[in-house]
Amino acid sequence: MLASHERRLIARYLWPGAGGRLVLLVAAIGCIGVAIGVASLVLVVAVMNGAQAKLASTVAPVDGHLSITAAAHQRMNETQVAAIVARLPGVARAEPLREVTTALSVDGRISSVRVQGLTPEGIARHPALVRPAMGVRPNAPGTIAIGQNAALRLGLLPGSPVAIGRVAVGPDQSVDLQLFEVRVSGLYDDDKAVGGKAPVLLGPVDGLAVLDGPAVTRRVAVTLNRPEDEPAILAAIRRHLGSAYRITSWMQTNRTLLAALATEKIGMTIAVGLVTVIALFNILSSMTLLARSKRREIAVLRSMGTSASSIARIFATVGSVIAASGATAGMALAGGMLVQRDRIAALMLWLVPTRAAELDLFLSLPIGIAAHEVATIGVCVMAGAVLASLYPAWAASRVPPALVLRGE
Repeated sequence: MLASHERRLIARYLWPGAGGRLVLLVAAIGCIGVAIGVASLVLVVAVMNGAQAKLASTVAPVDGHLSITAAAHQRMNETQVAAIVARLPGVARAEPLREVTTALSVDGRISSVRVQGLTPEGIARHPALVRPAMGVRPNAPGTIAIGQNAALRLGLLPGSPVAIGRVAVGPDQSVDLQLFEVRVSGLYDDDKAVGGKAPVLLGPVDGLAVLDGPAVTRRVAVTLNRPEDEPAILAAIRRHLGSAYRITSWMQTNRTLLAALATEKIGMTIAVGLVTVIALFNILSSMTLLARSKRREIAVLRSMGTSASSIARIFATVGSVIAASGATAGMALAGGMLVQRDRIAALMLWLVPTRAAELDLFLSLPIGIAAHEVATIGVCVMAGAVLASLYPAWAASRVPPALVLRGE
């Protein structure tokens, strides 16, 4: 605990008066720098968390958080497996489906697509098909639904006829491309931000002839209520199904993208953290200047019986208070920007209208930051502030009272 005279001296040194305007200016710069650094760190962590959550929410409606398939050379009863998994706690839905990667022909243009066949019940409760962006759900045989962004690239609308191709190998080893005509019944909301993957076509499993081939994958797509509970639910599924099935997580499927996001998060955190480090060096400079300008006052205090440890505590506390004020202001600034991001984005769109796509992507991210991440940032900043204040505090405690009072 600080003594009463130490608290009075701390208050005096935080506002050194007319004679310490330079010290006050350097301390203010350090405080503002800490605020900017902390705000930037909070925003970076929140945005990167939002990017990962956005990826999870984009993958889940189409592919699920977990994918269950049979081991090699074994046939899978996907309906029975889905019924078992759907009863487990924490599972939002378990959909049996058949899937094949094939070619989509639109006016002679061939594109790679994934075709997923769902049961009528699966189509009725599929998150992407509950409210189609345009058209209706693909309930009739020979109909499909496609993501609206993929449809925009391919020039498709509800009612557009397309052909799905399947490669067939004849008895004489000849290769033939079989085309099956289907019609687009509706468009569902997809995410144009997650690129690099083939568009997914959704349709009735018994209404698409392309799903009758031997190369079709039978699997169960499992969507979780809370993606963070995946390890516990994965263990429960393995207990109920045994070792005859392979379970793939969405994190394994998207590990390249997740690794890129993690690397970018680390890199941006380090880069932005350097701003805070520079601000802490400003605090070190201001505390060194303060200790230099108060040498005579420190000598008087020492001659009156104040201990060296008391002087060191005073200067260390002053530096910590400056950093704590900056950190608090930075967290408040970041919180305000996250709360008011719609208005900030509207202002940026008015100033830079050519960046509408980037702003739409920013607004679509489910921004969020955990309490432990905020606490980690705060603890790291305060630890840096204490370290930055140690040398000035040590220098102030080592002031020789006799030499200073004699003017030497």
